[in-house]
Amino acid sequence: MSKSRRNQKSFLNEVSEKESRGLQQQAIVSHNKYQKYDLDWFKPRGRQVEIMDAVDTHDWVAVEAPSGSGKTTALLWKALSLIQQGKYKRLVFVRGVMEVGDDCIGYLKGSEEDKLSAHFDSTRELFLDFMSKGKLECEEKVGNIVFKIPNFLLGATIQPDTIYFLNECQTFSPMTLKLLMERVSDGCKLLMDADRQQTYAIKKRKDGFSDFIDKVTEVDEDGRYSIEPLFKYVKLTTNENQRGAISKRVTELYSVE
Repeated sequence: MSKSRRNQKSFLNEVSEKESRGLQQQAIVSHNKYQKYDLDWFKPRGRQVEIMDAVDTHDWVAVEAPSGSGKTTALLWKALSLIQQGKYKRLVFVRGVMEVGDDCIGYLKGSEEDKLSAHFDSTRELFLDFMSKGKLECEEKVGNIVFKIPNFLLGATIQPDTIYFLNECQTFSPMTLKLLMERVSDGCKLLMDADRQQTYAIKKRKDGFSDFIDKVTEVDEDGRYSIEPLFKYVKLTTNENQRGAISKRVTELYSVE
């Protein structure tokens, strides 16, 4: 076989391999696109049922609950359920950027994607309870699931058919939380969760969630309740801790009623 013929054959083999890999990749993308979320394993327990009822009846819901109670998991499950049912098109998940502990590690370099990736690694683990890694990557790529920090929402409008999830609201300052909430347009569902005992940021600042809750709730002998018609407030206690005995006891020791 001549050298030119061998080169031609080698070239054709390379093209064939690339085409094959391309088809395989297209098949994987197509599979991830149409793959459903894995929601059947989760069943709301205890007062998590109140969270479900609140989300069904209100477009603006805040859940205050201690660590280990499953507040974020429950809200995320409900949000993904609504999207899978076709009632909403996308989920925008917002978490604040803060340094936890006593040592500053400085700012992260790189693009928006690089910076957000480090902060949302633990959050993505929650999402992976309900979908494969490939499915999550696909959902992010097409914009069905979006991770944001407050810095990138200034001036933005959250479009209709969006579930807008503000996570760990106690980490936002009052004016930052105001900024985030006023992004919402009609046709959105605004979900918030917080634990006022989890304020670990090095730079101490006023808790925006407490400031907000004081504006929309009052307290009587039965506890705190909403005075805002558009809004529903749900509070879980340390008794709802599902993580384990030690975690529950720690939240009890540090609880401030």
